[in-house]
Amino acid sequence: MLTLPRLRPGDHVRIVSPSSPPDRDGVARGVELLSSWGLIPEIAPHAFDRHGHYLAGRDEDRLADLNDALRDPGVRAIFTTRGGKGAYRIADRIDFEAAARDPKPLVGFSDTTILHLALWHRARVGGVHGPHVEWHGSLGSHVAHRLRRALTDAAPIVVPRDSREITADVMSGGTATGTLMGGNLSLI
Repeated sequence: MLTLPRLRPGDHVRIVSPSSPPDRDGVARGVELLSSWGLIPEIAPHAFDRHGHYLAGRDEDRLADLNDALRDPGVRAIFTTRGGKGAYRIADRIDFEAAARDPKPLVGFSDTTILHLALWHRARVGGVHGPHVEWHGSLGSHVAHRLRRALTDAAPIVVPRDSREITADVMSGGTATGTLMGGNLSLI
């Protein structure tokens, strides 16, 4: 795996919509959160486009925004606005050479999983299967804290067993160290 940079105050981050169109107010809350960390969020030109019933713009435009972010050496991380449908339509045309040349984390979940997997498979670039920048009040401050830590702190990320989770009983005891792969199971 290529080493991803840790974000620092003053870093530029790009917000893209590779899937479904986002809610402007939710994105504004996400921009506010990233700005409060000292980051400089930039919204991609087509982030609020709409095409058809469920796409955030035409495939070519969504792909251009993602590839522009991958190619821009001033951008240190890429945040997706939301999941939904559409990322699978552009995953095979990502600029994998640019991603490998200047690795930067892609943050998002849901169908952003296909982008994470494509970047891993073709460029060995890891990402963060984490919240979209279309921030909702239902996501607590602990989620923001963990995301920030994952992006800024070089210390290993520890995922503790949570006995309240429905899958807790299928886990075995002990500890493990390694690369954690995952995402939306229907896309994996």
